Formats: sequence, structure tokens, C-alpha cells
Amino acid sequence: MKTGLAGRTVVVTGGTANIGRAIALAFAAEGAGVVIVGRDDVQGRRVCEQLAAEGAGGTLWHAADVTDRAAVGDMVAAVHARFGGVDVLVNNVGGNVDMDAFVDTDPSTWEQDIALNIRSTLNCTHAVLPGMISQGSGRVVNIGSTSGIVGDPLLAVYSAMKGAVHAFTKVLAKEVGGQGITVNAIAPYGTLPEDPDRDVSTGSRWHPSGVFARLAATRAEQMHSIGRRTLLQRQTAYPAEIGAAAVYLASDAAAFITGQVLSVDGGTQIA
Repeated sequence: MKTGLAGRTVVVTGGTANIGRAIALAFAAEGAGVVIVGRDDVQGRRVCEQLAAEGAGGTLWHAADVTDRAAVGDMVAAVHARFGGVDVLVNNVGGNVDMDAFVDTDPSTWEQDIALNIRSTLNCTHAVLPGMISQGSGRVVNIGSTSGIVGDPLLAVYSAMKGAVHAFTKVLAKEVGGQGITVNAIAPYGTLPEDPDRDVSTGSRWHPSGVFARLAATRAEQMHSIGRRTLLQRQTAYPAEIGAAAVYLASDAAAFITGQVLSVDGGTQIA
């Protein structure tokens, strides 16, 4: 498949670990210029080296907290200075900070889930859209979740925010389609890092100090209770499979696809 991505500039938020890293590597293999954004400087520089080895047409690591509007503005300015503009934005930052029945949640954690999952997406999209509109083209790919479609018990706020990402995807697609911009989302289920030592940043939920490791050590049975069965032999996706979906939605081959939520879930919704 000819993707047409060589020479285009792609920004991947949360690009230092797991899904984000795999997405960045997938675009690098297409010869795109790849910008990764995150908070772990050591891992960011390491991933940039991997992107260059994969064939990226230029790389940039930019440390930023994308829940902060000013930091996002600085990031976009740095991308324009280095590459001249943004052709593809992948809003990958997301996550949850805890897991409980909603009635038992600590309200102080709600804002963190809201900021990680929807505010980051709003901030980055709002910052890059004027440039895409000016050039008359662009691709926005939002990373949602099957949690935002079916709802996961013990993850009420996270599920609600991923649902918000999906709704935002559809509305924005309606607003900017006439200006040459497509907007789609990917809804993964159960994606695990292939090599935790290589693929995980300090901010990842899969880091040894992250929320999943903490919950696995203290409430493993409760974590297991929200799992869903796939229709396949394995129960989790590979990060590279999410990367392949992102490349497709950003490619010339998907120019007539917009406002869609593509589930990469092994059939969990019909199992």
C-alpha cells in the first residue's frame, strides 16, 4: 500500500512508550518526519534514535505536558520551526490514575483522568488546526478505547472521557472535512508493551511505579474482573497493530474515511 506519508510531519503525543512508541515507529518506517512528545527525557531521546534507525525523514523529541495549554503552544511552535508545519496529529496521551467503583472513587482523581484523556486531545488539536486549515489538508487520529464504547466497570471516569474522545472525533470531522482534514479515532482493547524494559517510560501505566503495577500487586483479582474475552487465541493486541491502524487512517488510502472509530479489539464487542 502506498501511504503517501514520506516527507510528511507527524506529531505523536505520549510517543515514548507502548502504543505511542509503536505508532511513532510505524510512521518512521513510512519515511515521515516524526515528532514525539512526552515527559521522560531519557526515553524520549532513546525512542528518537530508534525512529531514525527505522527510516524516519527527520525526528524531534519535545518534552511537554500536553495537559498544559502553554506547553502545547510551545511544542507546536518548535515543530513549525523544525519542520514547517504539522500534517498528522496523533492524540495518544491518555490513561487512568486509579481503579474503583465510582461511588468509592476519590473526587480528587477525576480531574487527572479528565485532563489526561480529553483536555490533552483538545489542547493539541486546537493548537494544530489553524495550520492544517491554512494548508488545506491534515489528518487527526485520536486514540480512544473500547472502554469509551462499552464502558468498563471500575473505570467510570476513564470510560466517560474516552467516550468524549469518540464524540469529539465525530463532531470535529463534521466541522473540518470541507477544509481537507479527516478526523478519526482508534479504540484499542488490552494492549501490552512487548518489552517493558525497552517500551515503557516513567509516566506509563505499565512502568514498575505506574498504576497498573501497583494495582496488580495489591488488587489483582479486581483488575482481572474487568477483562473481556477476545474471539482470538490471544487476549491482547500488540502495540504495532495500533501503529498500523494509525498509519492507515493517516494515509492517502484512507482519504475518504472520516468521523469513524476503528476498534482494534480482537472481537471483544461481539464475543
